Amino acid sequence: MSLCPSPIPRSSARTSCGSRGTAARASLSSRWPPTPKLRLRRPRPRSIGHSMTTPLPRSLDPAQGELLASYLLRLAHQVGISPLDLAHRCGLTTGTVLSAQHLVRLADHHAEQIATLCRLDLAEVHALTLVEQAPSYAPLHPVYLGRHQSHTTMANDGRVFTAFSRYCPDCLADTADQPGGSIWPGSWRLPHTFLCPRHQRPLDWRCPQCQAPAFSNGYRTDGRWRPTQLTPAPRSRLHPARCRHRLGIGQVPACGYRLDQPSATGNAPTAAMAHTQQRLTEAARSVAGQDIGSLGRPTSPQRFLNDVRAVTLIICSTWPAAAETLRDVEHLDAVAAHADTRNRAATERAGPPEGGWLARSVDRPPGDPLRAAALMTLVVRILDAPDGQTALARSLSRLPSNGAAYRRLQRLTPTAHPA
Repeated sequence: MSLCPSPIPRSSARTSCGSRGTAARASLSSRWPPTPKLRLRRPRPRSIGHSMTTPLPRSLDPAQGELLASYLLRLAHQVGISPLDLAHRCGLTTGTVLSAQHLVRLADHHAEQIATLCRLDLAEVHALTLVEQAPSYAPLHPVYLGRHQSHTTMANDGRVFTAFSRYCPDCLADTADQPGGSIWPGSWRLPHTFLCPRHQRPLDWRCPQCQAPAFSNGYRTDGRWRPTQLTPAPRSRLHPARCRHRLGIGQVPACGYRLDQPSATGNAPTAAMAHTQQRLTEAARSVAGQDIGSLGRPTSPQRFLNDVRAVTLIICSTWPAAAETLRDVEHLDAVAAHADTRNRAATERAGPPEGGWLARSVDRPPGDPLRAAALMTLVVRILDAPDGQTALARSLSRLPSNGAAYRRLQRLTPTAHPA
C-alpha cells in the first residue's frame, strides 16, 4: 500500500476537447489517482453564519492523501497570495497564528467555508484531515484511553507529528510541476510512517541546509520550539517544496532550500522494515469490523496500534532486555541509541533536538525515520512472533512498579491485548 502520492503524469493534464480519445483517458484513469487540476466552476456564494463567502475565481483539486496544510500552500502559491491570507478567507484564523488542530479534524463550519471558497465538496474537504485518512488510528479518536479529547488535545498528544513532517524528496520532486507545486501527504505526519514504498527509501526529516525538522517553524537558539502552526512561516509566499524554517528571531526570511532535491537515503530498507510499514499502515487505514493479528490472537486495528504503543514503552523502559531475547533482529544499535537518548536526564537533552529525540515520552517513536524503522520493526516482530508473550514477560520483569513507565502502561492496559 502506497504511503506517498502517486506521481502525476504530465500527459494527463486537461487539454482542449477532442485532443485525446476516450480510450486513452480511460487507460490513464485506471492507472493513476485523480490528477489535481485547476477548478473553474462557478458556484453561487453560500451563507456562512452572518457572513458571505465568495468563491475564489479559480481553485485546485486536492491530491489523493493530501493534508490540509499542503493544500493551502499549493492553492496560495497558485493564486499568488500568502497562506495566511488564504487562511483568513477560509475562516481558519483571524490573527497571525494558524492552529495545528486543523490537521487533525475540521469543525463543520470551517469545512463548509473552505468548501465554498475553494469550490470543493464537503467530503473532499474532510478528506484533507488525518481523522479521515487514518480512521483506525486510535489517538485521533475523540475518546482515547478513557479520556475525552478536544481537537487541540489530539494535535498536542505527541502521537501525531504536528510540529514537523517527515518527507520523501522524490515524491516532492514528482509533483513539483503540478498546479500549485509539491504535495505533502498526511501519512508523513504519523509516527509509524518511516518508509516510502514507491521509491523504496527511508523518509527524511531534516532540511539538508539548515538542519531544522522539515515543514516546521523550527526552534529557538535555547532549544524551545517556536509555536506550532498549520503551515510554518504563513506570511511567506514560497513554493511548497521549500524549507519554511526561519533561521533567526523576529521577522527573518525562511531558509528557502528546495526539499525536493535528491538526497542520500542511507541504508536501504530491509524486508522486515517493509513488512512492518505495511502492517502499521494497514492497521491505521482499516475500517470498523476488520481484524488484525496480535500475539497470536485476532484483535481490532485500534487495539493492535495500542499494543504497538505498549510494547514500545516496555522496550524503551527496560532496554536492553528485549535485545537479549531477540538477538537476530536487525539494527538493534539504532534502537539502543534511541533508548539511550530517551533515558538521559532532561538537562542533558537541553538545546535543539538531536538524534531524533523529538518524541517527548518513552512510548513514542523517535523523529529520525531510521531509528523509528528499527524500533517499530522490533515491536512488530514481538507482536507477530509465536513466543512474543515470553519476550514481553522477560522485559516486564525488569519494569519498576513505582516508575512513570509502569503507570503509563497501566493506562494502556484496558485498551491493549490481554497479555
